[in-house]
Formats: sequence, structure tokens, C-alpha cells
Amino acid sequence: MTTGAGKMNRRGLAGLTVFVMMAAPVAAQDAAAHRFEIDGNAFEVPVPAGYCLPEGAALVLAEEIARLDRMNFTHANFDRCGTFGDDYVHIKTPRVSEPVNMPKSLFLPLLAREMEGAAGPQMMTDAIEEAGRTIAEDTGNAVLLGQTVPRFGGYDTDCVYVFLDANVVVGESVAVMRSATCMTLVGRQFIAVNAYAAEQTGTTDAQLKARSRAVAASIRIIAEQAAQD
Repeated sequence: MTTGAGKMNRRGLAGLTVFVMMAAPVAAQDAAAHRFEIDGNAFEVPVPAGYCLPEGAALVLAEEIARLDRMNFTHANFDRCGTFGDDYVHIKTPRVSEPVNMPKSLFLPLLAREMEGAAGPQMMTDAIEEAGRTIAEDTGNAVLLGQTVPRFGGYDTDCVYVFLDANVVVGESVAVMRSATCMTLVGRQFIAVNAYAAEQTGTTDAQLKARSRAVAASIRIIAEQAAQD
């Protein structure tokens, strides 16, 4: 997608609405904050209350799972403490992107217009199909994406939202997962925060939307390169 002075790979953008429906076991306790780096810039986000970061063998597994997403980098993986794959949050950015050289107040309406227009659903469908092929290939068909339905969720001053319902097939079992993605800017960096929950948790779209928005709003830059291209 091209947005004036800010550019972003269209496939990478659509891929931010697609997720790998797997999660790693989590650590036994919360961490105060999580730091990550994107293109030389350092970011920090508080670990949401009630969520944990993976560590030890779980961290190794989480990193392997993140590598299944060939379109995006996964910078944070928060799982509700004591659960496995039922309720979690990811922070992602496209593997191919450039700084966005416009204020968020201009960028988000432009992004929303594109996502709700005719091209938006097709971008998301293409990204979902590619993600499904990648997951099947990398897991030897052990995990498959079944019916997946993306929906534009509107926008506000903080985020552009996309909802996603997906059937995840593991052997003879089918899990229905829901997610809300907040797409936003932190400084000049495009970031997506994906909040997920299994259908049986009873979590609503509104709750997932609020979670993704709250995490996105809490991300801050703690060290920025003096000069960027």
C-alpha cells in the first residue's frame, strides 16, 4: 500500500490480519515490561495484567511458532497465565515495510478507507490463503486453516480494526478461534496488535477489540535512531 510519503508492502499489510493459530506454554508469572527492537529502534510495552511471557523451553517453542509466519515478525507473545492457546496477544510488524512519514491522524483514515474498500477483502483473502499454505507446509499438514472469515471493524483515533474468525484443524479436532487486530502507528512504525481467544471462552469481539487497543496504546519508543531513511 502506498500512503503519500509513507509506504508499506500491501501483502505484508494484509498479512497482519492473519495469524498462526498456535500458542506456546507460558511462564508462571508476569513480567513488568517487555522490550523489543524494530529497525534499530527500541520499544517497550507493559505485559498486560494476567498475561505471561514464555521462557525456557516454552520460549524456544514460541520462537519456532513465530517463524511459521513468513509475512510478519512477532515481537511479543503474551498468553493468559495458566492457559494454553485459548487467550493470547501478539505484537507484529511486516517483514517488508518502510517508515510511515505522516501523522497517525492522517494515516489511520487512509488505511481504513483502503481496508473497507473493494481491495481490502481481496488483500486479506490472499494473505489468509498464503498463511494457510505456509502452515500446512511447515507442519506437514498437521495443522490446517479451515474456513476463515475476516471483517473490517472500523477505526478510531488509536487504531484501524479487523476481526477474524478461523477454524483451525489439528488432526480430527477443529478449534474455532476469534481475533481482533489493532493496526496503528507508534512514531513512524506501523504495528499490529492481535488479540485472540478460543470460541469456548465466550470472549466477544468488543472485548478482543478493547484488549488490542489497550496493548497498542501502551507501546512506547524508548530509543530511536537519530536519523532514518
